[in-house]
Amino acid sequence: MAGPYASTPVKTSNLAAPSSGIVLPHLASPPAAMRQVLAAHAVRHCAHIVEIGGAGLPITGFLTHRPESVTVIDPKIPEFSGMSLNGTPCRLRHHAAKLQEIEIAPAGPYALIMLGLSLKPFGAHGATPPELLALAADADVLVIDYALSLERAQGQIGALTAARMAPPIIDLGLTINDDAMRAAGFDRRRFLVFGPT
Repeated sequence: MAGPYASTPVKTSNLAAPSSGIVLPHLASPPAAMRQVLAAHAVRHCAHIVEIGGAGLPITGFLTHRPESVTVIDPKIPEFSGMSLNGTPCRLRHHAAKLQEIEIAPAGPYALIMLGLSLKPFGAHGATPPELLALAADADVLVIDYALSLERAQGQIGALTAARMAPPIIDLGLTINDDAMRAAGFDRRRFLVFGPT
C-alpha cells in the first residue's frame, strides 16, 4: 500500500491527508519505494511506530496492519494529524520538523524506522544526539536504510548499530536499478533490521 505521499504511478490511499510531501527525485520511483514496503513488513507486529526521515515519503501509507500510533518526523512532509489508519483508531502525527526540534516519547514498545539515513546537525545539537541513540537502543524493532556512497550515513551508522545489544536479524545489500537513483549515486544500499520481525 503506497499511501497519499507516493508519486505517480502509485495511487492507493487510505488516509484523508493533505498534499504530498517533497519527495526527492531519486526516491520518487516505485523501485525506490520498495524500501518502505520492506520496512512496513518488518514493523507489522508493532503497536507504536516512530519514523525519522523518509525523504518526504512517510511509512504511514505503506503500513498494512493496525498500529495504535504512528509518529513521523521529517522536514519534507506537511504537518498532519489524524485519529485513524486502515479503518481503525490510530494516533497519527506527521511533524514537519528536524529531529532535534521534537521531543519523542513513544507509548509502550515501539519500532524506530530511519530510511535514507542522512542526519544533519541542527543548532547546538549533533546529528546523532544521545536521545536518538537511546531511542535506537530501546526500540523493539529498528529499521535503517542508507546509501553506501553517502559519507554522512557512513559516519552515523556505527553509533546507531553500537546502540544495539544484538546484531541485525536482517542485513541486506540492495541495488535499486533506477536511472535517477543511479545518477544520484545512491542505488547501492544497505537495509538493516534489528529485533523481532
